[in-house]
Amino acid sequence: MKSILSLGLGSLAALTVVGCSSAGGIRPGNTASLFDGQSLAGWIQSPPDAWTVKDGAMASKGSGRGVIYTANDYGSFRLIFTMRHLSGKPDHQAAVLFFCTRPVPGQKPLDALGGIQFQVPPGYPWDYRPGHNTDKEPAFKHLPHPKYDPHEWSRVEILVNAAKGTARLAVAQPVGSKAVEILDFTDPAAGRTGPIALQMHNQGLLDEYKDLTIEVDPPDDELITVK
Repeated sequence: MKSILSLGLGSLAALTVVGCSSAGGIRPGNTASLFDGQSLAGWIQSPPDAWTVKDGAMASKGSGRGVIYTANDYGSFRLIFTMRHLSGKPDHQAAVLFFCTRPVPGQKPLDALGGIQFQVPPGYPWDYRPGHNTDKEPAFKHLPHPKYDPHEWSRVEILVNAAKGTARLAVAQPVGSKAVEILDFTDPAAGRTGPIALQMHNQGLLDEYKDLTIEVDPPDDELITVK
């Protein structure tokens, strides 16, 4: 299983106030920023106070297993961001979750929000859906790729299609180089609209993310960073 990240939520009441809207009002084919580099506005932490902003990056504090997830829900999208994994005791890769189930106020959330996990940059996966809990084929398909140093900055693209239940992962290292597609996921039954989450798998993990942008309902179902 893989890493979970926790973003700030003062209380269940705060979650209700933040609310959620599909795609955050972003029009299909348009791109928007998910992180302003100064605050955690638009994100919810579980447990609270597990993430902070450091030098323009969204940074985990290593306080314990959890997630930080978007206040809005997304179905089909292209997520592009820059990240690096600093350290961990015990160590574990940074991870992103999609096809997640939004927590219900007053109820215990699903572990890792019951989502599909892509670990970045190496491309290890996990299926956290109840009754699944696996990283096996045929749902996950690993592709040949270079070995990446998780401690160096990587540029990551994740292309998700909820209608088809598919996702593709591409990584560029160093940042600015041509990305390589390294992992695919396919399971039509998994596709769903929900929050996107960063995961901190266990206590002691320090990860940083910046330049997070999302394109909603991209007209081309193809990775763009590999071109």
